Amino acid sequence: MTAKVWRWIAILAFVASIVVALRLIGPAVPNEILMLTGPETSAFYANGLRYKEILGRHGVTVHLEETAGSIENLDGLAEAEMPTAAYVWGLPASGRGKPPPEGVESLGTMSLQPLWVFASRDADLTRLRDLSGSKIAAGEEHSDSRVLALFLLEEEGIGDDVEFAHTDALTPGQALGAIQSNQVAAIIAVGGPDSLLIDRLLRSPELQVLSIRRADAFAIQYRALQQVRFPEGAHDLKDNIPDHDLQLLAARAQLVVSDQFPPALADLLLQAASEIHRDATPFSARGEFPNPGSAALPLSWAADNFYTNGPQKLQKVLPFRLATLINRFLTAVVAFASAAIGIFKIVPAIISLPFKRGVRRSYRELDAIERSAATGTDKKTLLDELAQVDQSTAAIATPLPKLRITWFELRQYIHDMRDRLEAL
Repeated sequence: MTAKVWRWIAILAFVASIVVALRLIGPAVPNEILMLTGPETSAFYANGLRYKEILGRHGVTVHLEETAGSIENLDGLAEAEMPTAAYVWGLPASGRGKPPPEGVESLGTMSLQPLWVFASRDADLTRLRDLSGSKIAAGEEHSDSRVLALFLLEEEGIGDDVEFAHTDALTPGQALGAIQSNQVAAIIAVGGPDSLLIDRLLRSPELQVLSIRRADAFAIQYRALQQVRFPEGAHDLKDNIPDHDLQLLAARAQLVVSDQFPPALADLLLQAASEIHRDATPFSARGEFPNPGSAALPLSWAADNFYTNGPQKLQKVLPFRLATLINRFLTAVVAFASAAIGIFKIVPAIISLPFKRGVRRSYRELDAIERSAATGTDKKTLLDELAQVDQSTAAIATPLPKLRITWFELRQYIHDMRDRLEAL
């Protein structure tokens, strides 16, 4: 092929690389996302409202969708038709023997949410196993409280010996009344001590909280869980609530997304998460959350970059949309430049291949003539052979200007050899 053909090939390859780069960069960042939360009364839903407000400042609309809990949230991620994020507990079922859901990545752990077991002070209950043969309330079916309660009871070996009350989400008054009237022996709930339900039950003088005796063992076996301590008087010093130290289990609350979630939006979500979850709680220090501890789910690339390098630098000084546009432009420029450098290094090398083969062949023929001269071959034969080499080298095309120096050197070598042969 001629040099002109190779140049057209280079141009077409460069255009193709631009198309590929644009596809890799992807479409513009969407203006809206869906967030799967949980029941309207849950902490997850309350957090969702804060995400909606914070992302709204940057021109991103957050649509909140109530769900039964983490299991429904994970299913919803797989079925969503728009960028979707969801809060989930670090589900214990994924901690051992079961792989994490496919296509789901974590943006990190956002908080610790303790599990509480409330029972009557008059009941002879001191540990989870004492609930064997009892009826308990633990939220609605498929709720996070029910899933975590069932998990703990099964691990204690009494999952089949406990009956769950078929109730909707209980108000604090209903929960207290259910225990007082002996409708249930215990209530298992998940949430912070300041939530309406947990606060009311902690303050009831008729109720006790059961410590989880083997909380540290659960935490070792399941990374989704963490042992936490709630000291005496931690909730209310004046009224000394609780009246003794409690050893509890807390579930790691994660923010998860599909593996196709736009990285720029993931970065924005994590900036919002830092604002929402950075404050101290009874179970964590200020600034401890969010963090990359993500239990059994893989950490997304965008989250790993955020925790390693912080927010995108341009977003610190520019509006989100403008910073994202500039980042995409710079990514495209780098991709185009890389493609151009690669192509325009490779194409000249390919174009010069026929020339280099011709030069090497000519030098091999000249070397053969030198060897023949050393063995006494007659001068006429040597000059005739040299004339043929001279004729073939004159026809070698030089596709690139820089190759003409090499061609002239070859031609000079032939001229010098002719002078030496004629002098024999």
